[in-house]
Amino acid sequence: MNGSLLQYWGKAQPKPLPGGAAAHVPWHPLVYHSLDVAAVGQVLLRRNDRLDSLFDRLGLDGPETEALFCFLLALHDLGKFSKPFQAKAPQSYPPFLGELSSLPDLGHSRASHVLWDNALADVAGAIATDAYAVDVLVGAVFGHHGTPVERPAFSTVEVERLFGGVATAHARGFVEAMRALFLQEAEPLEIEEDAAKSVSFPLAGFAVLCDWLGSNQACFPYVAPGPSLEAYWQDFALPRAENAISVSGVLPSRSTVAGGYEALFRQQHRTSGDFVPRPMQTWAERVALPDGPFLALIEDDTGSGKTETAIMLAHRLMAAGRAAGFYVALPTMATANAMFDRLADVYANLFVSETQPSCALAHGARALHPRFREMRLNAGWLEQAYGGIASPASAADEDVTASAACADWIADDRRRTFLADVGVGTVDQAILSVLPSKFQSLRLLGLSQRVLILDEIHAYDAYVQQEIATLLELQASLGGSAVLLSATLPADMRQRYVAAFRKGLGEAAGALLEDPSSSETTYPLATLVSSNDQQATPVTATRNRVLPVRFLATPDAALVEVVDAARAGCAVAYIRNTVDDVLAAAEVLERQDLSPLVFHARYALADRLAREREVLAAFGRDSMPDQRRGRILVASQVVEQSLDLDFDVLISDLAPVDLVIQRAGRLWRHERRRPRSVCELLVVAPALMEAPDANWYRRLFPRAAAVYKDHARLWLTVKALQHRRAIESPEGLRPLIEAVYDVEAESKVPAALAGSLLVAEGRESAERSAARYNVLNFSKGYVRDSGAWDSDIHTPTRLGEPMTVLRLACLKGGRIVPWADPPRQRDAAPWMAWRLSECQARQYWIDGEAEWSAEMKPLVEAAKAEWGRFDESKVLVLLEHDEVSGLWNGRCRKRDRLVTVAYSPSMGMRLSRD
Repeated sequence: MNGSLLQYWGKAQPKPLPGGAAAHVPWHPLVYHSLDVAAVGQVLLRRNDRLDSLFDRLGLDGPETEALFCFLLALHDLGKFSKPFQAKAPQSYPPFLGELSSLPDLGHSRASHVLWDNALADVAGAIATDAYAVDVLVGAVFGHHGTPVERPAFSTVEVERLFGGVATAHARGFVEAMRALFLQEAEPLEIEEDAAKSVSFPLAGFAVLCDWLGSNQACFPYVAPGPSLEAYWQDFALPRAENAISVSGVLPSRSTVAGGYEALFRQQHRTSGDFVPRPMQTWAERVALPDGPFLALIEDDTGSGKTETAIMLAHRLMAAGRAAGFYVALPTMATANAMFDRLADVYANLFVSETQPSCALAHGARALHPRFREMRLNAGWLEQAYGGIASPASAADEDVTASAACADWIADDRRRTFLADVGVGTVDQAILSVLPSKFQSLRLLGLSQRVLILDEIHAYDAYVQQEIATLLELQASLGGSAVLLSATLPADMRQRYVAAFRKGLGEAAGALLEDPSSSETTYPLATLVSSNDQQATPVTATRNRVLPVRFLATPDAALVEVVDAARAGCAVAYIRNTVDDVLAAAEVLERQDLSPLVFHARYALADRLAREREVLAAFGRDSMPDQRRGRILVASQVVEQSLDLDFDVLISDLAPVDLVIQRAGRLWRHERRRPRSVCELLVVAPALMEAPDANWYRRLFPRAAAVYKDHARLWLTVKALQHRRAIESPEGLRPLIEAVYDVEAESKVPAALAGSLLVAEGRESAERSAARYNVLNFSKGYVRDSGAWDSDIHTPTRLGEPMTVLRLACLKGGRIVPWADPPRQRDAAPWMAWRLSECQARQYWIDGEAEWSAEMKPLVEAAKAEWGRFDESKVLVLLEHDEVSGLWNGRCRKRDRLVTVAYSPSMGMRLSRD
């Protein structure tokens, strides 16, 4: 039978030889490919200790787990024994299978389940005492293409037509051969069903990873039928797997021993020579870490070094072999970009010098981030598809060790970011690991081996909060640790996250340990939550300040303050709550010849990235007096979190108290000489009334009223700030937050605003319910009914208004070219230039293109020929320059109404309906 098994092909798309010559071997036997994937699994298990700890919940010892997983991985493509699959390469179709029946091809993953359920079910009982536990595990491996596989019900006749007696017998022979190779004559393993279900999700991700690596011809070139299964395993599969894993960058880099603050962040503070850790960082360096997974909550003022604190904790776990790296999750792409740039300078300090650790960025526009593109290192292994086993790039390769590097294989895909030593990205990319999204299991596999760091944890709505709670529960259940960072974390949100992590540790849902010292009410606070223990440690504040708050009655009054401060040489920021309010304020300042910088989310991506860099250069930590003097920034909420900006004068439109505190953190953030001796926060707000009407907030901020809909919380914010007349940190921050969000505070809301409070609470409850419905049910195991895998509707990471993606373009040389076409964006490939030309608008405003004239249609078609298959729903907007206004104007539509798009690189996009 061994010879017949070699006649089934598994791969039949050979890469050309160097020079374009045809490959020597046209196809790779199915059984050889199966052994390639199993070999990758064995080598990964032996070389990555974190995988052992992840899978030890099966209750098996290390050799038993390895043997079982190699056996399962070898079966991952069982469905390729089917006639329809073999017929996909007619020239390689095994003649002994006979004529192909008319049964349609199910896809080889579904065919795997059909074969297992109908012809091989008895094998499970020989593998483990609980046959269903084996079914769960083998089903996870069949899901190696990124989703759980449907188990179709087939009759005996249909199975016969799909496989035939010959293929079924060969498949059984192969399964028995794999059992003999890996499990030998061992007694059935003791595996419980619940344990199998808990492991099935990371096992599915492990199968994805092994299949991806084992399918790469660079390291696994095709071999003609010949060697026996045992010979191929020893002489080909194992040595090639060792090499493939060495050069792929998926193994954790070796961490340095746990070093102090100076050792880890010396590059970051080289210019200042300031190596003195702050109190929270000293705590992170010295605190005794609990055994097993733990949750750390770091609550400290803005600008206090919370990120460095989290990295120090993660590094201690890495040095102890308890984590393979870490992932920092942030609210937005802008904050993720800023964090990536910060870490890129220092992350190599976490690893021994002879390694090449990877640092990856994860969000939808990461391929457009200049520094991430520069960091991608092509190690050469993808090109070495022939000439024997590929070898890793020489350590002498130019600039490999001198600069940050990201293995090409990891950098090629956002899902693989969670395999990097250091990952930075949006929280959405982490949340996808708990939603029914393709390759969710691979994200989960990587994340569970790393420390999950969630920054600005207070910044999310109820829907995302519930998703994060599920993520924390799962992280704990898989043995991973997490660190939460916030300057303004309400008590109820804090308790919800702690309860979720405890539930993942196996404790009763919602259980919290009482702290007799009541230290949870102090601030700053460092809390460690582990199995049956919770330690809350008050920490000395980095700085103590009393920031006076002065109210302004109108935006016009705010603009007067902006002008006076700028003319006095101050660096000024005015933060507004809507883009249209930002543009209105900027236009007033423009008319006074003050040339403000404008920053919001409604830019073409190329211009937004450029504006982000300009803002950081003018107002960032390292900005110089000449760069700052008299400069004005008018911005939306994009600047309120994670961006290290420092202003002499800051004015904010009224927002919820936690956001006001975040914005205040950008005022006098760093030590420097100031043009003014007085530091105060200016807040534009309606006057406080004991009995306001329902339009109290809307009257002053008609646009923002639709952004911050809970006007009762806004009233409480004004009341709390006016009562205290200052933001006092650290002692006053927690009482200030609770004065707005505590249940007792709700009883003080005026009657006219009580309705908005009830509506907001109802909306939050509905959002949490929607999130609970959307996240996966991990207790069911990696099966189709664990979530909405069959839904035609994409499960969102966030709720919000539907958006339309616009692609801005202009005419040049008789062609329609992307807005970011050179010289605006140097050396941009067509796909990149179009991506950099995108911005978004609410579908409320735009849902389609304007009608094209007959002469323009061919040009439009030619332009869209450069678009990809996922770009079909995007709207092309052709801009023409208006010499009078200086704007670029275009048209699109909302149903049957035309919409005018006015755009400029400095001000962004404005929309108006005809």
